[in-house]
Amino acid sequence: MVQKKLSINSRSLSYRLLVLYALMFILPGGFLLWVIWELGSAAAPGDGSISLTSMSLRMGIPAAVLMSCAAFLLMYRSMRRIHQVTEEAGSFYKELHGAGSVPSDVHEENDEVQRISHYVTDMIGELRRKINDVDQYAQDLDVANRKLMEVAVVDGMTQLYNHKHIRSLLVTELRRAERFSHPLAIMMVDIDDFKLFNDSHGHLVGDRALRDVSLIIRNNIRTVDVPARYGGEEFLVILPEATIDGGRMVAERVRRAVEEHVFDMGRGIRKTHITVSTGVAAYEGAPLTDSELISLADTRLYEAKRDGKNKVMCG
Repeated sequence: MVQKKLSINSRSLSYRLLVLYALMFILPGGFLLWVIWELGSAAAPGDGSISLTSMSLRMGIPAAVLMSCAAFLLMYRSMRRIHQVTEEAGSFYKELHGAGSVPSDVHEENDEVQRISHYVTDMIGELRRKINDVDQYAQDLDVANRKLMEVAVVDGMTQLYNHKHIRSLLVTELRRAERFSHPLAIMMVDIDDFKLFNDSHGHLVGDRALRDVSLIIRNNIRTVDVPARYGGEEFLVILPEATIDGGRMVAERVRRAVEEHVFDMGRGIRKTHITVSTGVAAYEGAPLTDSELISLADTRLYEAKRDGKNKVMCG
């Protein structure tokens, strides 16, 4: 498309209006001046009324001329302002589109009003597109932030919370339990003989077993409970509003579900079973820190290991 530099041409609205106002004010003013001159020339020297009329008309000459000039000047300034607005709109149009000139079809508009309307319509459309782009960017940024948050607090393999985040949540839940005098239980779950399982079947199978156990835990706890991968093959579950007996019930349900699950070791041919040992501890009113609560659950977990594994120990 051929493009031309933005400018006002001879057919523009401002110039046509200037010519129109020149015809409206200068020509009638000139005609009035000619009439006054003829009346003054025809007046008799001794005729007082004619002299008075002639004098009145002659005094009106400067006023008529001044009024015509003032009207013309006002219109000129108005048209000049329209021209400036058009030029500014054209400059903004070029900046908005990143171009050095405007399209020829815009340049060839017959007057500034049409061109300004064209600019404004186009710029409104462009601004709407920019707003849509900003909205899309904000949505993409929100998705990216959520993904970053997930990376920061979620274990990539099991899709459960990681060690750092579950400790933070435990502190919050323990403070809430203390403030409102509500019970709180936790359970530590560890896969029995997992090192031997990895050595026998390989780490890929071991990773699959970790994912299966995490899914079993998630499916056998309450919706208010918070599971996490505490480290290696060990899991920590926060049980809000649960007493030691309630924690035992949940832990036993998880233990039984893992024991009954058939683990696929690859290609759907080889199957095996694994078990977990669990330690349960609870806050029930006595002063307790999060580290002390975890230590209690850990102690019960190792008691379950020493007692033959695949057991739940509480304390």
